[in-house]
Amino acid sequence: MSQSGSSLPPLPVSIPHMLSERARATPDREAFVFFDQNKTITYRGLEEEVRRVAAGLSSMGVRKGTHVALMLPNIAEFPFTWLALAWLGAISVQLNPKFTGRELDYVLNDADVDYLVIDETCLSSFDAMEQRSARLPDANIIVCSTERTDSPYALWASLTDSAPLPEAPRDDVTRHDVVAILYTSGTTGFPKGCMLDHQYWLQIATCALLAQGDHTPRRSLIQEPMFYIQGNAIFVASLLANATVYCPARPSIAKFLGWVQDYAIDYCAIPVPLLHVMEDYPAEMGQSLCFVHAWYYPGGALERLEERFRLVGRDSYAMTENGLCLYVPVDRPDLAGRGSVGVPAPGREIRIVDEDGNDVADGETGEVWTAGPGHFHGYYRKTTANRESFQGRWFRTGDLMRRDADGGHYLVGRIKDMIKRSGENISAAEVEGCLARLPGIVMTAVISVPDPERGEEVKAYLCLAPDLTPEDITPQMVFDHCADGLAAFKIPRYLAYVESLPMTASDDKVSKAELTVGIDDLTSGSFDRIDGVWR
Repeated sequence: MSQSGSSLPPLPVSIPHMLSERARATPDREAFVFFDQNKTITYRGLEEEVRRVAAGLSSMGVRKGTHVALMLPNIAEFPFTWLALAWLGAISVQLNPKFTGRELDYVLNDADVDYLVIDETCLSSFDAMEQRSARLPDANIIVCSTERTDSPYALWASLTDSAPLPEAPRDDVTRHDVVAILYTSGTTGFPKGCMLDHQYWLQIATCALLAQGDHTPRRSLIQEPMFYIQGNAIFVASLLANATVYCPARPSIAKFLGWVQDYAIDYCAIPVPLLHVMEDYPAEMGQSLCFVHAWYYPGGALERLEERFRLVGRDSYAMTENGLCLYVPVDRPDLAGRGSVGVPAPGREIRIVDEDGNDVADGETGEVWTAGPGHFHGYYRKTTANRESFQGRWFRTGDLMRRDADGGHYLVGRIKDMIKRSGENISAAEVEGCLARLPGIVMTAVISVPDPERGEEVKAYLCLAPDLTPEDITPQMVFDHCADGLAAFKIPRYLAYVESLPMTASDDKVSKAELTVGIDDLTSGSFDRIDGVWR
């Protein structure tokens, strides 16, 4: 039996309409403060800057539906460009600045990218691409740089030389137009691009604000990458609330609470590593905080956070594909602190089903399926994945969950073979594919290892050719090989050499469940890349 959240309140026509409305309502309120760049902009200034950048992009040939990749850290150019593309009805393809040349080559080609806006610090990865798409001539590369004058590429600053587009947002850009493609890791190797429309972002922002009850954020902090769902969602929610967004250029656990205190932040997401050291900081550093969204916090951390800083924290469940699906409302303290991810968010429908797609009874575990407005439009150019991921209008999340008699939902585990390290999704199959390209490795299996600081770490099992030993292919050789093909956060922390790997009954897949049976410490017998020792 499905459960539904409450009805959604009316949403703006589009993201540009939201920005225009906020600029008229509070023109002089600060919208963004990029304190590392010494850059502050008001809502009126933001709208004008967005229209100016949109005009510059339009003069280069960007049109409604054009795919423009953004490879940017959390600098002002990210939201300015993202909003400008939304104004034009174009589509942002959001890239991780940590991508290697190989990863970048895959996504740029997979997403049919026509233009690339890239920070100068990422150019080495771009230059390392083996084969650039013919769709991306030098004239379509825009670099965010303060010093480069000899580059064959256009400079981002030149976009603002144009006269701004008219103030009124386009009528032909609506909530149902795709505005972004975000890549999410899966179990089949390379990541898949989720097509997200304006409604997706407006809905997730609205639900994030409704979750806070009577509290309306006024000063939010974003250190999460804006190219991922969480950072992007917080900045859209902050604009919807007419709040001021404070952004550092780089994340820092050591500086985080100092930023909260210095800028009187009342809304943010606390990074998971900080949860393990928060007692090292004076409680008054977090006294301005009113509400914290928790996404997959380890057990007991949310309660300690609330007690330490006298704030309200609520857990939730979200995916790139379907946005905010479940959350613990402020007025449901009975669900807080019990490990529950809450009740269906407004506009979202939830089912928990067995292997045959039949609803399970309360208390039983099954796969969670979701439906309702604000879902993604499917995976870009992935016909098979789309067919396998949907059952009619229901999206099959691949996550296991149970519901109790009070309507609270509890995340049990993941069907998908994916590792979540410090909030970043890592496809085990992608890491295995990279390892398999190292000569001498004949078979590999990658699993997750529980970690108190990062949630999960990556462990790789390696089978070497019969005539080779770990002295022939050392851990450092393996790590160096991975560094050439994987972003740093995907490189395994633990390596274990084994003579063979258990296989499934059909002998076509490694039985990863058998790898961990009866083992209490999954790090035992492996080499630890971080500590540089054998466990």
